[in-house]
Amino acid sequence: MNGVNPSNYPVMQSPYGTHLDISKDLQKVPANSVNTDSFVRFDSNFSYITMEDALRGDFSAVKSPMDAPINAFMDGKLSETELQAEYERLLKKELFGSAENPTGPLTDTQKETASRFYDVFRQKILAAAVERNNAEGQRYITGEENAQRGWSYYNADYYYASESAISAITAGAQAMAQEHDSTFTVPDYLANGETHRYNFNSALAGDPFIVSENHFILDPDVVPPKQFQWFYETGGKVTAEGSIQITSFAEVDANGNKTVTDYTTDGFDPTDSFKGRTWVLWTDESGTEHRQEAEFRLDAQGKPRKVSDLLSPSKQEPESASLLNRFLSNLQCAAKGYFERFAVISPNLDLRI
Repeated sequence: MNGVNPSNYPVMQSPYGTHLDISKDLQKVPANSVNTDSFVRFDSNFSYITMEDALRGDFSAVKSPMDAPINAFMDGKLSETELQAEYERLLKKELFGSAENPTGPLTDTQKETASRFYDVFRQKILAAAVERNNAEGQRYITGEENAQRGWSYYNADYYYASESAISAITAGAQAMAQEHDSTFTVPDYLANGETHRYNFNSALAGDPFIVSENHFILDPDVVPPKQFQWFYETGGKVTAEGSIQITSFAEVDANGNKTVTDYTTDGFDPTDSFKGRTWVLWTDESGTEHRQEAEFRLDAQGKPRKVSDLLSPSKQEPESASLLNRFLSNLQCAAKGYFERFAVISPNLDLRI
């Protein structure tokens, strides 16, 4: 090989330095033969970044084409039918690039890509629903938020929105498979331990097989009532390492008389980790909105308590009350850190005998 003769090409300046301009000898690739819409990709999340940003080392521009339709659907700007159509369009682009949609069966590699595409799209739907749910719930925290406090929030709107979105992409995946003489089956995510891909309940509650403090949903298959919201929080405050909070003190005099001094306050105290507060908001069959709230005391171990033991709906609406009670029985609340792999010792001390 004789190499490149620099004298044959002019020198050009670009944002990346000085180069030889060899454009006159470049051969163009035939139109529609290569997907040139993106050059740098991350298959695991089907995310993309332009070559220019990659060369600059700016990976903050990494984005997935899945994000826009998912957010539009969650914002109510895209219907279920429109989301399905967008899913099919993006999947075809992933499988066939910029070329026209060919006919015939998919290759094994294309089938694998289609399956992974569905996995990631479904995961992104649930992640978006969970993120919106938690951002909404954070607004209900009383007092100062800190690492010593725990809270949980559930809005059934995000359950039904995510179920609708999943139904749309499942229909899209099945339609694409049928169009190319193939089949598509939804994986058994729960059996595989992929709780972040199963449904809103399992994605919100956290993976039970790893360290997680969000074990407040007992059965992910229990369907919530529509127009239902639930919130729970515990108190707590940042203390010096190794310090304790005395909540009460008992002393006995020479005659055997016991005197107990209680240092806690009445009602919910956002600085007291023995205190908890929960409320539920729901709408009955007549369209009337109801709200119930309860304040309670956690035990020294912070053991879980079923929400149905703390809150109960009106017995005047048997059908809605039954559905509501069933879902409240599926929720539990516990002290911060109770479900962590290593138990967290409470910074409180109850000296009652």
